[in-house]
Amino acid sequence: MFKKIALAAALTASASFATWDYFPILDGGKGQAELDVAYFKIEKLSELQIAAAARYSITPNFEFGIGIPFLLYAAYDGESYDDVAGLGKIQLMTRYQFTPNVSAFVDFILPTCGDNTCDDDGAFAFHFGAQYSQKFGIVNFGSELGLQLETAGDNDVTPPWELNIGVEADFEVNPVFVPYVGLETHTLLGKYSYKGDDASKSYTGKTGFDPYFGFTANITPQVYAGAQLRFGIGEDYYGENTLTTITAKVGFNF
Repeated sequence: MFKKIALAAALTASASFATWDYFPILDGGKGQAELDVAYFKIEKLSELQIAAAARYSITPNFEFGIGIPFLLYAAYDGESYDDVAGLGKIQLMTRYQFTPNVSAFVDFILPTCGDNTCDDDGAFAFHFGAQYSQKFGIVNFGSELGLQLETAGDNDVTPPWELNIGVEADFEVNPVFVPYVGLETHTLLGKYSYKGDDASKSYTGKTGFDPYFGFTANITPQVYAGAQLRFGIGEDYYGENTLTTITAKVGFNF
């Protein structure tokens, strides 16, 4: 049970880098590098994870990125699990911007997580969809509609598809301090299957909700930092307990 909960938290962290954000890609030839430290808490389980990520606009319309999470520490009911530290699921991210307001993305989630870290079974995952953003005065609005599919792993089990919808509003009150609020939903579609045959009841419609808020501080034109508080709620998706995530970040524009 512990490893299953740890897996859920690890996946939540790696997904935080999905498509980087909901807003237009950087100008061609520009990029960002970022380091995140995240603390997870759900029921009696707590985890500390670090993640490094970078993105670069190869052309004015095409962006490539990578996110590499690493689980540093985990404890259950006060007892530490030193053997679970290790590499998480590496994520490769691509985005193409069709217009100033509309872009599409495809993310590849690789089975790089160790057995002790999150019970990796060799499955690949693909996350793809579209984004729309629009600026209204000082409010920068971004949104996303995506679908995640996972292949069968070594255990020949394929999980349900997952539909995600996200919205975020950034309040550009001044060039230095930018607070934001957002909401993501995760909805399961379908059943678990084993070697292509149905192996469970239908999970369609089971939904989790992730409200969050935070800020970004642009310290210099090259350096920024920020923090975020996120809650994962929804008994059908997260169980009876709320997943709380506190994240701090520092980044560099290049």
